[in-house]
Amino acid sequence: MASIDATPAAKAAALLENVRRTPLAHGRLRDAKAALRWNIARTIEDGGGVPQRLADRIAFQLVFKFGPAAVGDVRTWRALGVLLRRDVDRLKNHVGLVERQMVVAIPKLSAQQIEDLLEELRAADPTIARTILNTALDAADPITGARRYLAEFHAVVRELSNIDPGIARTFANATFMAHTPREKAMSHFKRFADLMTRFRDDVEFVRTVARAACRAMDPIKSAEAFIAKYDAVMAELTSTGVESSIARSLAAIASLAAEPLTAARKLLQNFEAVLALAKETHPQIARSIALSACRATEPLRAARLYMNNYDTIVRVISQTDPRRASHVASQAFRSDNPLRWAKRYLAELQATG
Repeated sequence: MASIDATPAAKAAALLENVRRTPLAHGRLRDAKAALRWNIARTIEDGGGVPQRLADRIAFQLVFKFGPAAVGDVRTWRALGVLLRRDVDRLKNHVGLVERQMVVAIPKLSAQQIEDLLEELRAADPTIARTILNTALDAADPITGARRYLAEFHAVVRELSNIDPGIARTFANATFMAHTPREKAMSHFKRFADLMTRFRDDVEFVRTVARAACRAMDPIKSAEAFIAKYDAVMAELTSTGVESSIARSLAAIASLAAEPLTAARKLLQNFEAVLALAKETHPQIARSIALSACRATEPLRAARLYMNNYDTIVRVISQTDPRRASHVASQAFRSDNPLRWAKRYLAELQATG
């Protein structure tokens, strides 16, 4: 253990540093040591701002690792409370950690170390940094764990790049945030990639299945169940003469319903009604409108809104770039703020020539 200076604040800082030097201890305290732990925890907590569970955990580590003779006195414990309150406030306000995370993390790392780790992860991959940090805080060595998780995550992204790297990120967030063990999460990634290979041309369906399956107790079993429902719906729709591309879109939506076949029949009925309406005035995008509106509670009303959005976008964009107006409108008519998204998409098109 590092040497401890004379002042209570210096003693407290050295004790806390020494707690973090080695993995957290586990075991039981008896008699006098248990009473000492209780006294330390209550003193740390008395100043306010330190969660009870964190105070208890720090007190246990001090007594278990160093023994009664090395843990100082009441003045040292009060100084510990001040240091811990600073870390709690810093992690809450600067990093956004919640109490559970701080109880787990602060006995292992200082607030500065956690901030530095988050910045390191953000520099490497800002889109997954927070997820990796949240997962790594539960590891015995969060810094080493975070770096390993990030490297393994990127390996899986490369494996799934033939479908869409975004799917790996969806799966990572859902699986890691559910506190699934890392090994199981990586195994799920790889099996999911194999399952989804046949749907490489329907990225939206793969993303939807990923989001839904990862909320289940057994993600892979859930994904397999979705695919079985999808296949059953496809078989029924195509047997009635529905064009395969339309059947795939409807099956992808219906397979997520409690009663997929019933949902598919209703979707098909909605699709045909909207298609007939849209063909009268917007034949060039009638199928897109029908596929988008068929899942709405009021399909015909949604279709009319989409057609109005389309016309508004064409009218506005034609004032500055008539050549691209129809194409931009066909991509943006479904959004909640169609003109804003249309202008953004147009800017992207113009920037790329």
